[in-house]
Amino acid sequence: MTQANNGASLKRDQRLTHATGAKAMHLNLIWPVTPQRLDEADWIHWLLRDFEIVDHVAPRWDLFQDNSIYILCGAYSRPPSWFLDGIRRVRGKGLFHLSDESFMGGYEIYTNFDFVLRNFHSVIFENPGIMTLPLGFSNNMMSLSETPLATERKFLWSFAGAKRAARIDMFENLRNVEPYKCYLFDQSRQQLDRGKFKTLLLDSVFAPCPMGNTTLESWRIYESLEMGCIPIVERRRWMPYYDRLMPGHPLPTFSSWREARQFVEEVSGDQSKIIAYQQDISEWWRRHKQRLRKDVTSFVSSGLEGSLRSSLSRHWQYRSGVNHQLWRFVELLKHASHASLQERIGITTRRMMGRAWSPPGGGGD
Repeated sequence: MTQANNGASLKRDQRLTHATGAKAMHLNLIWPVTPQRLDEADWIHWLLRDFEIVDHVAPRWDLFQDNSIYILCGAYSRPPSWFLDGIRRVRGKGLFHLSDESFMGGYEIYTNFDFVLRNFHSVIFENPGIMTLPLGFSNNMMSLSETPLATERKFLWSFAGAKRAARIDMFENLRNVEPYKCYLFDQSRQQLDRGKFKTLLLDSVFAPCPMGNTTLESWRIYESLEMGCIPIVERRRWMPYYDRLMPGHPLPTFSSWREARQFVEEVSGDQSKIIAYQQDISEWWRRHKQRLRKDVTSFVSSGLEGSLRSSLSRHWQYRSGVNHQLWRFVELLKHASHASLQERIGITTRRMMGRAWSPPGGGGD
């Protein structure tokens, strides 16, 4: 690992060319931590593989290079003010905003960049200078070979993840649909490692994908697609999330897990129908990924040339302060099921009571 402007640079062996034979455009990815410490690294590298990528690590926000995309995530979503002063001198600068599933705000930073890529869809991000992408698969979960046919798999359905109200609701509705394998982990228990989780998906026909911690979307959907499963996703009557994120998708989508159970029971009795579902969805996902990567390449290329800049600096109206918090509350409410909403209210109440009754000098939340 070499040093460059106090940021570690990780040179990737990606000398790719466009279909025309021209050399790929150079692109710097500037990460706050070593890329593989972020679960999104493999997905981001795959989406941007039509560029000649050089990875840099700059945890001190002190690397300013032209033709760059800066990665913001989690604790690294609030850069210091002096970074924003320095970024103004950079030509061709984009932002990739990760881990914003709770819509925490601070979106005024977007106006300092030429274009923005982000996860987690909402209508407020509908702007020519902002591209919202599917969350994608996590590291080491991309399929590199053919996957088994549905009729060759041991389990009709499977699930592995932390115990949450929405996931318990899913399990209670599907528990009598056999054969299955389901792991619901308490916070204190270690979850399946990536290798075992991948094997579980390869052994499963259906992959129920209940909502994540705060939003409907989770990595499980895309990891299931990579392993040739048939994902089953949730729909809220007041928000067709996946129809907006991936228009025209063929994923089985239901407003309740009771409806999902009826679908699995019906389809699983017809082998030809279940194979047709699997193949149609796998082919759609293959085409969708390729089309998405081309769209990302076009969007980033336009952004680096500066043609999207005015859309953010002049025409994007973001919320802040109380207005943002009110919008955020309503937006997250759209994602919640009855069970998850009750769970969230309980968590919030316990936290508030804990703060209220903590003795002076005692440990708070």
